[in-house]
Amino acid sequence: MSTTATARVIEMEEGRLLSLSGVSVRYEQEAQPTLHDIDFSIHSGESVLFLGPSGCGKSTLAMVCANLLPGAIEGVVTGQVERHPALAVPGAVGYVFQDPDAQFCMLTVGDEVAFGLENQRVAPSDMPQVTRRALRQAGLDVQLPANHATFSGGMKQKLAVACALAMDAPLVVFDEPTANLDPKSTRQVFDVIAALRASGRTLIVIEHKFEPLLAQMDRVVLFTRDGRIHRTGPAAQVVSEEWAWLVEEGIAKPNETALSGPGTRAPREPSGQPVLSVRSASLKYGQTPVWDDISLDVYPGTITAIVGPNGGGKSSLLQVMAGLQKPTHGQVALHGQAITAIKRSARAQAISYCFQNPEYQFIYERVADEVANRMVEHDVPEDARALLQLLGLEGAAQQSPFALSQGQKRRLSVAVMLKEDHDLYLLDEPTFGQDAQTEAVLMEKFASLRETGKAVVMTTHDMSLVARYADQVAVLVDGSISFVGAPALLWENERLMHRAHLLDDQAVDTEPEAARKATGHELGPASTAPSTVSHTSTAPSAQMLRRRGLGPHWNAPVFLMAIFAAALAAIFANHLPQAIAVFLWPVLLGMTVFRISPFALAKRLSAFIGFYVLYTWSYVAFTRVPPGVPVIHLLWMHPSLSGLMTGLVLAFRMLAAVVLGIVFLSASDLTDLVVGWSTGFGVAPKFTYGMLAGLHFMPLFRTEWTKLRQARQLRGKDAPFALARAVTYALPLLGQAIRLSERVAIAMEARGLTGVAATDATARTYARAISLSARDWLLAAVFVASFVAIVAIVP
Repeated sequence: MSTTATARVIEMEEGRLLSLSGVSVRYEQEAQPTLHDIDFSIHSGESVLFLGPSGCGKSTLAMVCANLLPGAIEGVVTGQVERHPALAVPGAVGYVFQDPDAQFCMLTVGDEVAFGLENQRVAPSDMPQVTRRALRQAGLDVQLPANHATFSGGMKQKLAVACALAMDAPLVVFDEPTANLDPKSTRQVFDVIAALRASGRTLIVIEHKFEPLLAQMDRVVLFTRDGRIHRTGPAAQVVSEEWAWLVEEGIAKPNETALSGPGTRAPREPSGQPVLSVRSASLKYGQTPVWDDISLDVYPGTITAIVGPNGGGKSSLLQVMAGLQKPTHGQVALHGQAITAIKRSARAQAISYCFQNPEYQFIYERVADEVANRMVEHDVPEDARALLQLLGLEGAAQQSPFALSQGQKRRLSVAVMLKEDHDLYLLDEPTFGQDAQTEAVLMEKFASLRETGKAVVMTTHDMSLVARYADQVAVLVDGSISFVGAPALLWENERLMHRAHLLDDQAVDTEPEAARKATGHELGPASTAPSTVSHTSTAPSAQMLRRRGLGPHWNAPVFLMAIFAAALAAIFANHLPQAIAVFLWPVLLGMTVFRISPFALAKRLSAFIGFYVLYTWSYVAFTRVPPGVPVIHLLWMHPSLSGLMTGLVLAFRMLAAVVLGIVFLSASDLTDLVVGWSTGFGVAPKFTYGMLAGLHFMPLFRTEWTKLRQARQLRGKDAPFALARAVTYALPLLGQAIRLSERVAIAMEARGLTGVAATDATARTYARAISLSARDWLLAAVFVASFVAIVAIVP
């Protein structure tokens, strides 16, 4: 076998789209291959299901098929890969990634769906209709300008499905598309897959909840734990004949049947005093309500499940219960004491919290260190080693937690929070993306905690787990808790279960397939049914990017050039009145011309004030002054008025540049900026959208900072002082910025930003029309001239 893969684009026989022969894959940071000697092919119109244990290489093979590995994703691929020319054009593969946060490259819903269409050179006038149709088909009811960064995991997954559908690609890959979805939304995605198959689309599907899909899959590929193909053939036949093997390997659950209600285990009756109580709590994001007037008690020795539709506020409720977020109204009590009155260290000892996004849990760069909660080098403690072995991670001890598969990251994040002893365990979707065996191991671990008198609260979309393990279930729907009680009582309320999306559409959707096609509900380019996407969505996560004032009407690249020129002019302010003037002038412009509220401007500027106060003091205390100038001698410092004046001039000049940057970021649109560079100045899209990948981290910086601080607090590792936190967080935040940029780049390439579409600005279309006129240059000249005039006029 050759040391690198032989990849060819050829005209293939018998309708074959893709053929792999003797392909092995090894990631550069791993000693052993993830996949071994894979022989696989797929024909046009064929639907193939990948089944195997978590971490066996299913996603890796899918990325090879999509031509993302090697290339966009680093790895060594050996063997022979042959592709049909139809797969060699931009956007030929629609890809729904396993990780909801790893597949977006734009900032708003409309831009996100349109990005792939742009690379396919779809006419801009057609993009809104295609976008709305794709959102409707994916079951996502949000406005096109909504900022998807605030979406729940399930909503993000629906958006990813919409992006793949909009591209109308000949090959579509679904990598665990329902891992974060409620039962009704899961059924909707399965209906999408069925409709795609009926329309003749070629499909690769990876899914742990595979039984409902078997009727829609032509073929199944079974993988062993070490990344080899165990067997392939007709889906239903192979699964039936290999059922015992599937159960033995932990891929399928024994005697799996459709869920009809709770099992035979009697739930525990609450006793004693609650570990945690929520009383009349409400939560708002800005002016948007998330939920209202919620009360809930959690008792020792019980498992409580919080269920409800995607985007309903389950994760927010769990964060409020953990004390990570304050409710707008109401209170939370831990052991009868207000949680806000308890020291963070004591709270961390009592409460364990597992984030929905597993990466938020990690504070170390090695798996072994994560589980041990300290740097252990190669001497992994026995209890940490045992936990890694229990969750199938013993071979990953020396790897970076960020390099694991999504399922492995989930297991590691749960392991981290299970290792220490706590009174209350709060777990946000702890079993998503897991095979049957790992799911059972995790749930039995939670059950053992219950037996020792611990309280466990978990959000979940898996109603079979609720049936088998929960003592109490709380239904969060339409902004309130509509039910709290035993699972058996919930199953008697079918109307509520439908309203909360706890039953899939199969139980209520009786419209026959022929009728759906007749009414235009089928998928594909022929569907021209009116969009049902709401333009008045009130979902709490549908926050809009609203900008007022001059900024949105000024060509963004020209605006940025004017900002840089104005900052350069401000450098020439040599006296304190000039420095103060060049600082106050952009503040005044920001509040008047660019319509930025004084509060917003002051809040953003406050983050820099402390630094510049220290900067000024360094000049006051240490600046060398001419002979004869009065100086105060204080220890090793010599404060002087001359140093104060010098420090203030420099500080105000730099603060002026900071304000100019705040004005630009607040008044302009980053997407307008990158599109404007390409459409107005001919800069290669690969460069401009790569710049967006870097800028993409800036709006998320505060979120990443908050999550990192929360993770360190939960682990008892937070630094006590702000300056120490800044030093401690710097490297992890830099690493996260790099990882985020890499993922955005991968998402862009997966959506067709390759080849000439990446290098030639005229080789793609653009959903946004960014104008460039003499008016923009005139505004820039006036803007810069005002700063030059201040420096020239103010004495």
